[in-house]
Amino acid sequence: MKPKVSIVICTCERPASLRKTLIALENLTNDNFEVVIIDASTTTDTLNIVTSLSQQSSYYIKLDKINIKNISVSRNRGIKFASGSIIAFLDDDAIPPPNWIEKLLSIYSLHGNKCGGVGGTVRDMTKSDYPLQYHCGITNIISNTIAIRSGDNINYNEPQGFWYNGLMGANSSYRKDVLEKINGYDEFFEYFLDETDVCLRVIQAAYEIHYCDVVVDHYPQASHNRQDQKHLTCWYSLAKNTTYFALKHALKKIPFPILITRLTILLIYRCFLRIIRLKFTHHLSNKLLWKYIKESIEGIRLGWTAGMTLHKVNESKEN
Repeated sequence: MKPKVSIVICTCERPASLRKTLIALENLTNDNFEVVIIDASTTTDTLNIVTSLSQQSSYYIKLDKINIKNISVSRNRGIKFASGSIIAFLDDDAIPPPNWIEKLLSIYSLHGNKCGGVGGTVRDMTKSDYPLQYHCGITNIISNTIAIRSGDNINYNEPQGFWYNGLMGANSSYRKDVLEKINGYDEFFEYFLDETDVCLRVIQAAYEIHYCDVVVDHYPQASHNRQDQKHLTCWYSLAKNTTYFALKHALKKIPFPILITRLTILLIYRCFLRIIRLKFTHHLSNKLLWKYIKESIEGIRLGWTAGMTLHKVNESKEN
């Protein structure tokens, strides 16, 4: 029998976009799936749309409300409510092709029980040339990422490796039992690097992440984390999670001076230079510019504290 797939969609204040995604799921050619929606909205708009569509949809929809805007919390809730053996994550502003599920399942079948996760390509449909956002991407233990590689590149599935295969949340899937084995998503990552952290821990648990030749169309929408794809408003999260991720995964694997140097360079590039660039591309006021910089500095402070505390707690458990 074909494995049952639970499609988990985490949404927040984007009912119109979610509606398009749910309607598109009617075109899926594999009918052995359910949809689990985790809604962090403050209004009832999502509930109203889901209620209306569920009365006429050909698939089963579950909906659960949460009161916190944290993607990892939402995904963990989705894992809990999912009844399928495979959990596929899809963004509320993304449209999968009709054969999406078959394509994902074929890779699980090809690689067997060692396969812990499968994902595919994501392209940006809001730009004229439909550029790729993610294709066969890899990330290292500091969180440097190469998002787009050619399909014939080697896989990185070594538990003790420096680089490893990664997936983008808009087109990703995992075996439910594997997610449960690694205790799901780290809820410190409320936005950014949440999926990256999961992929690394899946590989460290001796499973593999594989790529699938299937493309999801992404229509990035504004949110509480971004006004547009260039003007992010989540600099606190980017700085905090970058710092925490590097300490969590690289502190004991890279000499400390080298780690700090590489992390500093990454933070300058990922946060501070991009904020300064916004000053010119989006005509930020000095007040807003300074606000973003202060948020980044506070994020670094908290990420450092949490990362160092995590290692102290783990060392206490080991002793």
